[in-house]
Amino acid sequence: MLSRREAASGWARTAWLAGAGAVFGCGVWATHFVSMLAFQPRLPSSYEVMTTLLSAAVASLGAWAAFATADALQQRQGQLLGMMAGGLLLGGSIAAMHFIGMAAMHLPGTILIDPDLAATAVAIAPPLAALGLGLGAWGARLPRRLGGATLLSLTVLGMHYTAMAAVEIIPVPGGTSVPEFRLANGVLIAGLPGSGGLIHTGTLAIAVVGASAVILALSLSGALVDQILTTRSAREATRLRQLAGAALEGIVIHRDGTILDANAAFCRMVGLAHGQVVGCDAVDLVDAADTELVRGRLRQGATEMAEIRLRAADGAVLPVEVVTRPIEHDGRPATVTALRDISERKRAEERIRFLAHHDHLTGLPNRVLLDERLRQALEAAVATDGSYAVHCMDLDRFKSINDVFGHPAGDRLLVFAAERLRAAVRASDTLARTGGDEFVVVQPGAGRAEAASLARRLVSVLSQGIQIEGRNVSVGTSVGVALYPADGTNGERLLRHADTALYRAKREGRGTFRFFEEATDGRMQERHALEHDLGEALALGQLDLHYQPIVDCPTGRLVGFEALARWHHPVRGPVSPAEFVPVAEECGLILPLGRWALETACAEAATWPSAACIAVNLSPAQFRQPGLPQLVADVLRSTGLPADRLELEVTEGLLVDDTDRALAALAAIKRLGVRLALDDFGTGYASLSYLRRFPFDRIKIDRSFVKGLVCDADATAIVTAILALARSLQLGVTAEGVETERHLALLRAEGCQRAQGFLLGRPVPATRIRELLAVAPHGAAPPKVGAAPAGAQT
Repeated sequence: MLSRREAASGWARTAWLAGAGAVFGCGVWATHFVSMLAFQPRLPSSYEVMTTLLSAAVASLGAWAAFATADALQQRQGQLLGMMAGGLLLGGSIAAMHFIGMAAMHLPGTILIDPDLAATAVAIAPPLAALGLGLGAWGARLPRRLGGATLLSLTVLGMHYTAMAAVEIIPVPGGTSVPEFRLANGVLIAGLPGSGGLIHTGTLAIAVVGASAVILALSLSGALVDQILTTRSAREATRLRQLAGAALEGIVIHRDGTILDANAAFCRMVGLAHGQVVGCDAVDLVDAADTELVRGRLRQGATEMAEIRLRAADGAVLPVEVVTRPIEHDGRPATVTALRDISERKRAEERIRFLAHHDHLTGLPNRVLLDERLRQALEAAVATDGSYAVHCMDLDRFKSINDVFGHPAGDRLLVFAAERLRAAVRASDTLARTGGDEFVVVQPGAGRAEAASLARRLVSVLSQGIQIEGRNVSVGTSVGVALYPADGTNGERLLRHADTALYRAKREGRGTFRFFEEATDGRMQERHALEHDLGEALALGQLDLHYQPIVDCPTGRLVGFEALARWHHPVRGPVSPAEFVPVAEECGLILPLGRWALETACAEAATWPSAACIAVNLSPAQFRQPGLPQLVADVLRSTGLPADRLELEVTEGLLVDDTDRALAALAAIKRLGVRLALDDFGTGYASLSYLRRFPFDRIKIDRSFVKGLVCDADATAIVTAILALARSLQLGVTAEGVETERHLALLRAEGCQRAQGFLLGRPVPATRIRELLAVAPHGAAPPKVGAAPAGAQT
């Protein structure tokens, strides 16, 4: 029963101590009276009832007082003092019970008591009782319990038999049944009058054994039942603790901020062992920034959800979400707090915020954050009466590199470029990616000199080669710069003007930088207007094709036409191809324009009453799009034009930008039966290698060489060399820009096969083709037509 009190608290602990005292006192009392009944004084004897019951009460109450005192002192003062005080009370109560029990005996005679033996009996009990309590009553293992039980048994028996050895009974014939207690020297101690309530020894024996047995049985049953319930509760508590320990959330039970218990998850959160957590102040485990918040919640008993930060033993800060509820713990009010680690959620939120303001590929600020930085730079410049610069740039050869190596390589190129640009700017500058290969730098506090210095660095760092797919690629950049307040008083206007300056830098040679100029802005606005009008012209069908005759030089026969785009603007009037074609290439309209030209030219040529060929120019941008050979095949099939009547002209620029892709596309087109011509031959730097690698049927001599035939010996030599080269390679030759009889005569003399130019016929609309073919059927020289619009010779 004493061992059961260890798992209890409060009134339950007191109850187990009282029960243990009752059982122990009953056992001592029963032992005493059974031994007394075995004592044979050879005189008629009986026992006074009330005194006998008093002895039982003294034994039980004394034992309870001894156990309670020992338990209380052990908790506060230590085990030694508790056992000494408990042993003194227990030994005293055993001695008192013995002598009160002796006083309950009634017989005719005098009881002499040896004072020395009596004192010895009283002295034996306390130390043995103290040792018994210390060894067995609080011991957890069976050997110690057996040892403690043995010592307590020796306490009872030693005291009893020593005290009985001190007793001598002298019969008094004819005396009363009330004994007189005298010391050995004859001194009267007491003579107790009888109360009249006596019990015979046989009856007392049955009563003592029966009562003791019942008390012991009930006590043992109670202890066993309690042990079963406690074991079940312990198992349930273990199960609950395991469930709490397996929970991902930290769980803490505390009272007034002092932690009473915590699960494994919370211990991991704070980086402490369970023993280190229990007993400490919860506020000590909170980050300093949140201590006042936590103290306030503890004072108010707040239960609503909140976010706080824990400070782990290693100094790490862990954001958690907490919710608290009141509970009862060990019979007293307490609070349970659940803590959920939200560090992953915080990181995800931070990542979302980062992605909302940064480019996902390069990690640079995006347009949203750029606008904020522009606003901050403007506010700082206004407050200090200062200035700042905005730089716009893009990569000069990004599109061709992206097409050659693929989009993954293009992404790596952007990352490499971003790293180099980031290294070139100051920490106070903002480098942003606004889309594609376009970057913007905001340079606070910069004047013209500082802006020029940064622009040079930006151009320089990107002029160095970058490794892509194991190859050293030269990229380069152009930069446009606008200054506050000279070029604009807000970020939007500065960006627009910096972009205008960038356009100027690209037109003036690339790989350089330019500051914004008002004149450039006017030209830029004009270009944007032209771009807009060109888009409308394509949508509304305002463009048409004119056709320039191509003749056979030796005979003058008409052999075909070259299709040339023409645009008559309803307000601007005729717009030269030299003006709108570059705009179409820059803004992406060249693709629909090129498709329209191919479809229209083939459809028109298919209706001609002769086998004249039709030559159509292809833009490099068309080769960057997949499916060009399929487009040509589809156009031929839909229009019904024989493939050998179509001649596609390409420039050397296409071959320089993307040699492998161009070779594959041209080979596929060649397999359709379409003829291929290399336009503007002689103006590039690698034409001879192209003639060797690509399946061309014809080369076209650039008009600049034909124009110099009369007055420029070098031009004449170049034309002669081109014609000789073509003969050796078995390639056809067409000379462009033939404007005089002298030009035609020199070309005939050198063996040129075909020619075209104003001398032989200007470009005419489709409605004139039938007229030309009717007047000059295939094989006859065409009549000369009137002047073409300005710039129409392109």
